[in-house]
Formats: sequence, C-alpha cells, structure tokens
Amino acid sequence: GMGCSLAHAIARRREADGWVIALADMPSIHPATITAVAQALAAGAPLAAPTFEGRRGHPVGISARFVSELLALDGDAGARELMKTHQQEIVLLDGDDAGVLLDIDRREDLPRGP
Repeated sequence: GMGCSLAHAIARRREADGWVIALADMPSIHPATITAVAQALAAGAPLAAPTFEGRRGHPVGISARFVSELLALDGDAGARELMKTHQQEIVLLDGDDAGVLLDIDRREDLPRGP
C-alpha cells in the first residue's frame, strides 16, 4: 500500500532534511506550488501544505523530524495519520492553484472542457 511505498522511499533517502510527498494522480499541481512547499521546509517548517480556497491540498512537505514516523508507515493510508496527529504544526501556504485539490482516481474525475 501507499504507506509501505512511502516508508520504502524514505528509507532510501533517510539522510534528507525533508521530503515533498506528491501524488501521481494529481497532475494539475503547478510547479511553483511544489517549489513553495519545498521552500517552506527549507525555511524550517516541520510540515507544509498548500491550500486553495481554504481547503488543504497536496503536495505535502514533511521535515526530517518525522523520519521515524515515516519509516513506520504501513498499509494504504500513507502519511495521512501523521498529518492529522501533527496538524497544529502544518504551515499552510495559501495560493491560487486549484490543482492542489484535483485528485484523479476515476474517469469522472477528469476535468471537462469548456
């Protein structure tokens, strides 16, 4: 599951100062949003996430402080529980990127043309 995959990836780059976790089924995120999340981590944020119209989205940034919790992940939940447990530590990055909320899991999720 996603948790196991994430734990494996973190183990391969354990020495990093932090990680930006981006989901492959969210292709509309602007590169500038990913950069902003990485910059928030570099500036000392323990956790970082973009928002659009008041809703938290992806990708998320997780500092090395949480490496043990990330390495312990298993199952399908990914880092969801970590983010929930430490939600008061998330630096929210207000932005205008609607792609942070667009998760394409089914054909019906694809954006429709004008």
